[in-house]
Amino acid sequence: MSTEFSARTRSNNIQTFKTEPLDVLIIGGGIVGAGLIRDLALNGGIKAGLIEQGDFANGTSSTTSQLVHGGFRYLLKRDIDLVKKSRREREILRHIAPSLVKPMPIALLNYKGDPYPLTGIQLAAHYYNRLFKADKAEKTVVIRDVQKVKRLVGPIAEHTLRGCVLLWDSRVDDVRLTLATLKDAHRHGAIIANYVRFLNFAQPSDTAAPNQVSRITAEDVISRQRFEITARKIVAATGPWSDEIWSKDPSYDGVPRLLTKNAKGIHLVVPRCGKQHDSEAYGLIACTRSEKQRKRNPRVIFILPSAHNTSIVGTTETTPQEELDAVRPSADEAAYLISETQRIFPNKSLDNNAIIAAYAGTRPLIAANRHERGFARAGFVSRDHLITESPSGVVYLYGGKLTTHRQMAEETANYLATFLNVPRHCKTDTTPLFNVSAKAPNSDTNHALKSSTGMERLVERYGDGYRMIQKLVNDDAALAEPITPSLPFIKAELLYAYWGEMAITLDDLLWRRTRIGWTRGQGLDIAPQIAQFLSEKNGWDPARIIAEVEAYREHIRWLNSNL
Repeated sequence: MSTEFSARTRSNNIQTFKTEPLDVLIIGGGIVGAGLIRDLALNGGIKAGLIEQGDFANGTSSTTSQLVHGGFRYLLKRDIDLVKKSRREREILRHIAPSLVKPMPIALLNYKGDPYPLTGIQLAAHYYNRLFKADKAEKTVVIRDVQKVKRLVGPIAEHTLRGCVLLWDSRVDDVRLTLATLKDAHRHGAIIANYVRFLNFAQPSDTAAPNQVSRITAEDVISRQRFEITARKIVAATGPWSDEIWSKDPSYDGVPRLLTKNAKGIHLVVPRCGKQHDSEAYGLIACTRSEKQRKRNPRVIFILPSAHNTSIVGTTETTPQEELDAVRPSADEAAYLISETQRIFPNKSLDNNAIIAAYAGTRPLIAANRHERGFARAGFVSRDHLITESPSGVVYLYGGKLTTHRQMAEETANYLATFLNVPRHCKTDTTPLFNVSAKAPNSDTNHALKSSTGMERLVERYGDGYRMIQKLVNDDAALAEPITPSLPFIKAELLYAYWGEMAITLDDLLWRRTRIGWTRGQGLDIAPQIAQFLSEKNGWDPARIIAEVEAYREHIRWLNSNL
C-alpha cells in the first residue's frame, strides 16, 4: 500500500465513497474512530471507510492533557474496573507505540487541608501497585521528606507540604497518536478522508433490512459537493458530538445520552515549571485552593512537562457555556489556572503575559441513562464507555478516553465482525503502529538530513514516514534547512504533513501536525513565510496564501481573545 496520504488520496477516497458500497462506515476521525478503522483494517475481510467533518483529531482528541494514564484518580472514586482497564491499555500502547507513548513520573502533591490524607493516598498507592504488575522502576512510592520532594520536582511551595506520592503515567502527543493510527489503517486498505461532513441519514433502500439505515448524505467541505455513502453498518464515533448524530437518527426518542456538566477541560501552555530538562522533568498533580472560600469541593490541577521547554497546566470538570465547536478557556478560567500554578510555584513569575497558548476540549461524559439498565449508578458520571445500537441499526460509541480507545475499538469490532459474519482476528494489541526500528539506517544519502536534524527524531516522530522525508531531502537538499532557527522542524517536514499526513490547510499544519501553535509566538510571525513556501510546492495561488494565513491568524486571535 502506498505511503502517500495526501489531498490526492482524499480525492480518490471520496470517489470510492461515491461509487462503491462499504461494509462499515465510521463517522468521526478522532482517536476512537481512528482506533476502530485500524482494528477493522488489520482484521481483514471488512471494507471499511471513515469520514471526518474537519481535520483529523480537530476536536476532543487534540485538546487533552496529553496523558496516557492508569487512572489513579479513579481509584480514589472506587472505579476499580476502569483503573484495571486503563493500566492494561497503557501498557499495550507503550508496547505498540514506544516512540509516541513515553513513561513519565508524576508527583501527586499533598498539602495540609487537602481532602485526602497522605496516609490514605499511600494505602491507595499500595493497592494501585497490586492491581497491575508494573516494572520495578515504575513502582508507586510515598515520599514524606519535603526537601527530597523539592529536589525531585523543583522549587514548589513547601509551607504545609506533607509529602507526595510518586506514580507513573505516560505522555503523548494526542494528535500524533491519532495520525499514526489512521495512517496504519490506510496502509492496510482503509478508505479515509477528512473534511467530509455528515449531513443526515438517507431513507432505507428497498434492499436494506426493514427500518435499517444503510446510507448517509455527506458533503465535501472543500468542493461543497454533496453525495451519498452506502454501508452495511454505520458507526458514529463522534465523541461529544454523538448526540448531534443521534438527534438525526430516524429512531431518535428525544433523550440525549451525554452530559455537558463538568465535561470541559481547560489548558494553558506556559514556560516550563519545575525541572528544565525533559529527562529530569516530573509531572505534578495537586488539589486546588480557590474553591475553599466558596465551600466547594476542590478540583485537581496538573502541571505537566511538554515539548519545547513548556508545561501544560490544566484542569477538568468545568461546565462549557458555549457551543461544542467554540470551547476555549474563559478569562476567569485562565486566571484561575495561573493563580493555582503561581501558588504551587511561588518563585515563578506568572501572569497572562506568560501564557504561550490556550485551548479547551469537551469530554464525552455519559449520563446515567435509563435506557441502559445497570450501566451507571445514581450520581456517578462514568469515564468508561458504552457501545449501543439504535433501532434503526446505527452503532453509537459513547464515552471513553484517550487511554482506553483501543479497547473500545476492539469491543466494537468484535460486534461488527459478528454482524458481518467475518472471521475475527484482533491484532491491535500486538501490531506496532510504526513498522520501523527506533534507529535509522546508515546511508551517505542521509548526510544532509543528519547534519540539519537528528534522523532518530524523524523516526521517533513519523515512524516509517521518515522515508518520504528522506526522499524529499535526497531530491532537494534545500529541504533539509530548518524553517526557523528556534524550532527543530525542517522544510521537508512541512511537505510531509501534506503528502504523508493529509494536511489540507495551514491551520492543520501549524496547530496540529507540528504544534508550532503551542510555541512562543504561536507561529504568527512565520505563517506567511511557510504559506509562501507551500504555495511553491503545492501550487497555492496568491489568493489562497492570503486566505490561509488570515484563517490561521483568526483562529489564534479567537483562542486568545479571552486572555
